[in-house]
Amino acid sequence: MTNQYKLHWKTRLLDILLSSSKPIEQMSLDELKVASEKSIPPFIQRVFAGKKIPLSKVVQQQNISGRHGDIPVRIYYPSEEKPLPLILFFHGGGWISGNLDTHDYLCRRVAKDTGEIVLAVSYRLAPFYKYPIALEDCYDVLLWTMKNLASLSVNPEKIIIMGDSAGGNLAAALCLMARDRGDQFITQQFITKQILLYPVTSGKLNQPSIEKNADAPALTKSRMEFLVDCYARDEADILQPYFSPLLAQDLTYLPPALIITCEYDPLHDQAQMYAERLQEAKIPVKLLDYPKTIHGFMGCPPFCREALPAFAEVAKYIKN
Repeated sequence: MTNQYKLHWKTRLLDILLSSSKPIEQMSLDELKVASEKSIPPFIQRVFAGKKIPLSKVVQQQNISGRHGDIPVRIYYPSEEKPLPLILFFHGGGWISGNLDTHDYLCRRVAKDTGEIVLAVSYRLAPFYKYPIALEDCYDVLLWTMKNLASLSVNPEKIIIMGDSAGGNLAAALCLMARDRGDQFITQQFITKQILLYPVTSGKLNQPSIEKNADAPALTKSRMEFLVDCYARDEADILQPYFSPLLAQDLTYLPPALIITCEYDPLHDQAQMYAERLQEAKIPVKLLDYPKTIHGFMGCPPFCREALPAFAEVAKYIKN
């Protein structure tokens, strides 16, 4: 890490801790598979994410049948009220890592702060399952959710699509896919908002921040190149709008968006460019850019003092 990144000392400590493990781009396929399936010990979760947030009910590891097989999900209920709005959440991890445990704190925090049900999806991971399988898993969960609104105690007129990093990519792409497929329930009447936390919006890594933040903490240019290569089958995939929403010609008729970006993030500019493209398409957008923050900062509140204020902004946006 160079001196260009003016970080709080706790965030510097986080960078040191993250750098102590083997870089994901240097792992073998076997190591990647083990890492993606490994449960996180509770004490590690507490160190990085903070104290576990109690909720009214958490339904563990329910499997949904999709076109590629079963898809594990975890459902967070903040209260016993019925029906409640629902947030469909897709975790980050560069399409090749992350699971229900890695984002358990984030989902609990969102459920508690918003008072909405959070349904977290454990989609299939690259490079074992390449584009578009992860997105198709997410779409299959959306279809299942819409068919099971009553049993889930969900208000059908308040569905929000949300994701962080690669999960933000899947969330944005899912909104595009839902619009394009034209199912009668997949309209702005039901998907009321999309929330994209420091999302990947383009596999073409040619924005200025890619070079400016090439050696940033948490996510580097070389790692991002590796992740894109893992997810894409070939160069043609990268040009597809469901892979790179920023490259879509038509962004009309999409849900309003909240987009959060980080100053010290290679993805900073492409996320902001996506916000601008949505605005040009007359889609209401709230863009929040957090200075002196690193990619993924909302997942580590004990180390990143900007995390809790960002969660508060997410809750405010959802409630409004």
